[in-house]
Amino acid sequence: MRIAAVLNGTAGREEIVGMLKKINPEYEIVGTASDGAAGCEMICAVRPELVIMEAEMPGTDGFTMLRKLRDRKIDVRVIVLAEREDFRQACQAVELGADRLLKKPVSLEELRSAAEHIEEKLKEGRAEAAFFSAENIFMSCINGQLQPDESFHEMTRERLGFTVDDPGAVFALWLGEGYERQKEKAKEILRKAQCAGGIVSRALEAGAWNLLLVVLCRMEEPEAAREYFRKEMVPKLCAGLDGAAVCLWAEMKHLIEMPDVLKTMQRMQEWNLLFDRGELLCQEEIELLETMPFKYPADLESQVRRAVKAKCGEGVKKCYYSLYDLLRRKPYIPADMKECLIRFDMAVLNTFKVQQEIESEIEVQRCMQAIASAVSWAEIRSATESFFRILNFDAFEEKSDERLSPLVRKAVQLVRKYYDQGITLDEIAERLFVSEEYLSTQFKKETGAGFKETVRKYQMDRIKGLLVGTRLKLNQIAELTGYSDAKYMSRVFKEETGMLPTEYRKAAH
Repeated sequence: MRIAAVLNGTAGREEIVGMLKKINPEYEIVGTASDGAAGCEMICAVRPELVIMEAEMPGTDGFTMLRKLRDRKIDVRVIVLAEREDFRQACQAVELGADRLLKKPVSLEELRSAAEHIEEKLKEGRAEAAFFSAENIFMSCINGQLQPDESFHEMTRERLGFTVDDPGAVFALWLGEGYERQKEKAKEILRKAQCAGGIVSRALEAGAWNLLLVVLCRMEEPEAAREYFRKEMVPKLCAGLDGAAVCLWAEMKHLIEMPDVLKTMQRMQEWNLLFDRGELLCQEEIELLETMPFKYPADLESQVRRAVKAKCGEGVKKCYYSLYDLLRRKPYIPADMKECLIRFDMAVLNTFKVQQEIESEIEVQRCMQAIASAVSWAEIRSATESFFRILNFDAFEEKSDERLSPLVRKAVQLVRKYYDQGITLDEIAERLFVSEEYLSTQFKKETGAGFKETVRKYQMDRIKGLLVGTRLKLNQIAELTGYSDAKYMSRVFKEETGMLPTEYRKAAH
């Protein structure tokens, strides 16, 4: 506890200070003075938690000093020492908010009792102040734990400048499976948010939903706040984070409505399938989308069934890429798109089961559930890849592979199977239980091309096919061919072909 002593006479001050040190050696004496005028200035400068003062001092007395402190809104605990029991002084002490009035000479036990009582009150005050932070109030709203009454509104209005009956807004960042890995980096970016006007919380964790939330209230211009997050914060987040990053915005008439608003935002998330990474999703804009019914591609299902029967892995891939292209051409309802993907997967499963048994029906169901709950294309692709791993669909062998050793043949087949997922030489070597150096040497010796060169060839061929055969955007093509960045993919493509992807697509058509 930080204590200041305003006492007349050096001996008296030293005696009180000595007693305080006996009571608790950790008490910190932050200032002393011998009269009220000097004491007032000292207290304003050092801001102690407790002031021990004499009622009667030469010049400015203790009560005059205390009145000046209260006029300056200095909130400090006070013990008053008086020469005699005086009703008038007792009334003044109560009026000015003193905690104790002790008659001199003060015993050690009297001072101990008063100091420890005040220390306990300070602890209670700190705990209450900690609860009455904007972040705690917002989190209580989010969790639906508040049942505020008028006194609660008055307290939050006085201490924090708002009440939970005020209008507000929420910015939400969904990080998917990368929540734990990415949240600290995301919080650091959000910490720098400088939205003009109003109250902006720090990033609040809602780990159960893989969300970070920023709550805003008392905004002068809500529209300007939304545009600030759209144009400033969303691009910074998407540039600074890898993996999933779905950004959402919602406004509410009262902050206390936050649980319902969050439920609405959870329903909004799957509409991310209709937007590119880096866009801010708002319910009002979603409602303006002119969605249309999706017609299931029965002809494409027939093609994929034939590819599965023929054990043509590349043919199966082409069918899935064609399906993705169809789904992403127009604004279809997300639930309809996911239903189509699940139906397509089940057609593949049923065709495959005619030829051989699968290891786990339960794991297949989990993949289908993952697609049903997906809010990003990355999640859908991950679930689809897991689905094919469960099928153990190993149909990427070509006749020319017969001339290769078993090791290199398997490596080449893995390249064909996973080149569009950015597979590395190290990953293949680990799967085949050989060193990276040995595999690299044997791979080039038998195929005549290096590992990276081979992967790039397959990627370039696939990019060309997607540019000509689909309407997918460049960032979508990059995602389907193992590139995390469309600009980098374009640069590599130009190095290989002498043309940018857009130029190649235009020339082909």
